[in-house]
Amino acid sequence: MPSSHAQTPRTAGRRLWTAAPLGVSSALLAFLALGLILWGANVLYQEREQRQRHQIERELQAISQLQARSVADWRDRRMSDAMALSDDSLLAHAVAAWLASPGSAPSADIVARLRILQERARYTAVYLVDTQGMLRLTPADSVQGRLPDPELLALHSALAQAQPVMLEPRQSNFFAFPFSGLMVPIFDGIEPLGAIWLVSDVRTSLYPLLELWPTPSRSAESAIVQRDGNEVRFVSPLRHYNNAPQSLRLPISHSEDPAVQAVTGVRGIIYGRDYRGEEVLAMVSAVPDSPWFMVSKIDVAEAFTDMRVREWLALSLPISLGLLIAGSFAVFWQRRAWQRERALKTDLQRNMRWLESAQKAAEVGYFSYDATQHSFFMSGMACTIFGLSLGSAMSRRQWIGLIHPDDRKKTLEEHARAMTERTGLRTQYRIRRASDRHVRWVQVWAEYESDAGQKPVARMTGTVQDVTERRQGEEKLATYRAALEAQVRQDPLTHIANRLALDEAVAMEWNRALRSGAPLSLLMIDVDHFKAYNDHYGHVAGDLCLQRVAQALSQSIGRVGDLVARYGGEEFAVLLPDTDGTQATAIGQRLCDAVRAMNIEHLAAQGRPQVTVSIGSASALPAFTAVPGMPHTSHPASARDAARHLFEQADAALYRAKQSGRDQVASFEPNGLQAPAPAPG
Repeated sequence: MPSSHAQTPRTAGRRLWTAAPLGVSSALLAFLALGLILWGANVLYQEREQRQRHQIERELQAISQLQARSVADWRDRRMSDAMALSDDSLLAHAVAAWLASPGSAPSADIVARLRILQERARYTAVYLVDTQGMLRLTPADSVQGRLPDPELLALHSALAQAQPVMLEPRQSNFFAFPFSGLMVPIFDGIEPLGAIWLVSDVRTSLYPLLELWPTPSRSAESAIVQRDGNEVRFVSPLRHYNNAPQSLRLPISHSEDPAVQAVTGVRGIIYGRDYRGEEVLAMVSAVPDSPWFMVSKIDVAEAFTDMRVREWLALSLPISLGLLIAGSFAVFWQRRAWQRERALKTDLQRNMRWLESAQKAAEVGYFSYDATQHSFFMSGMACTIFGLSLGSAMSRRQWIGLIHPDDRKKTLEEHARAMTERTGLRTQYRIRRASDRHVRWVQVWAEYESDAGQKPVARMTGTVQDVTERRQGEEKLATYRAALEAQVRQDPLTHIANRLALDEAVAMEWNRALRSGAPLSLLMIDVDHFKAYNDHYGHVAGDLCLQRVAQALSQSIGRVGDLVARYGGEEFAVLLPDTDGTQATAIGQRLCDAVRAMNIEHLAAQGRPQVTVSIGSASALPAFTAVPGMPHTSHPASARDAARHLFEQADAALYRAKQSGRDQVASFEPNGLQAPAPAPG
């Protein structure tokens, strides 16, 4: 008699019948799983690509804004020089007297003023022209000739408006280099005398501002563009265009070019095709108070190709894993039950190894915190990140001991708040790794677990990632940006503050004194007979002399808040907040003594064997200046105008100190007299 466990044909047929739809269902599930994996991988890729794209766009925006600010500062400095020159009544009187005496030699004051503009303000050429546009005088000698037509039109406009007129950079046979000009009108009262023509070589003054790029790039470049009728003119040279600067022009109809979009009103981050026909990512912004637009761009191929390769490599592992899982499922349902069980165990072990490998590659580990046991269950990678032995648990006390002391209080508060409010946790903090006590940055993302009834339990599960290298990269980028900002405000020769830093400090201190009612003083300092020193000892020795004088001035100013700056050439300035006229004069005398005490040999000086300085002092009470009806109401009220007035007073006092014999301090008095302090024995 057959055993009751024997398999009959009907039983085998029934199992075969039920196995067929089971195999079809398994195949459909496998294909569905594969489709979900591919869809999820695509979504993840799109999200990561979008995040990386935004990061690249932010970096390009920061670079373009920094360059646009540098170009705007370049224009502002030249307009400031022009306004100061236009308000120079002493120069106007001297020019009027010379023009009234035809055939006479120009006064030394006129020649010296033109030379100061060329040497200190670093203009390539300086010309005095009459109202007819004839060239009359340069710092070197008299000159004959006539202004080019564009400059002649600018002269007429400047005299008509009684304001300086800036000419845009251009190329002309008048000079062998591309240049930019400023036409500064000069009046004797209301009578026009002519103008000062200030010429700058834009190759050395403007174009280098566009070459600053923090990272190496094959295609990145920045350009200044300007609308000229129905065309866009490139003011600056281009990296990938070998012809002369300003020779490239694009019609407005090229609407895909970022330069064309800039002049038609588009601002911010845009995508388009440049003059080469290449697809580019560009940042477009306007240069304040000018007809210029800044266009910074980089080829899309260079910006995003490497990013896409990295993202696809990062996604290749989960995609491969999904394909293997789908194949395993197809084979799994074709084998006998005991083979399927063994294959399931094998696949599970293999998947765990793959998961551990993926965590190691991404330096991401996972953990689970049990609030009732006050302990952490750690994955292998999480143990490696914290420097623990593999497979070990970590107590709450041990975890607190590994947190960096400076971050401990903040981290514990964030964890306590997340535990109390039962919310997700997103934080970064430093740890001292248990294995070697090295300081590492970690990023923790965690969520509360919920049961089927959506009731929160006292357990938090999440991931931990070592982000030390990323934080270091961010800190290096921040350090570079700070250093770049500092370089913009530092004089490269003397390593003290430059004119830009001084102007910003004067405006800030004026507003502060306006609120507090405190006085504000300024010292203008000039090295006596410095041209003779340069001619006698050479420019290298002259540079060393300026460095030593700057060092002596800095060491003699001991208060926090006082600022020593190089004003230009051999001229320095010292800003003294909360200092009245008497104190400023005493400080100026101390600076004279400090420079004289260095005993720098100066055999070319007249009457003194060593280098000395002359100092002009001016003081103001901003609070009284800004309130009508109070003393000093004749002063300008705005910080910029008031600062210019204070500079003029100090400069006038400096002129008085030089006229009185040099090596002394002269202070500006409200009655218009400058009282020089007597030089020591």
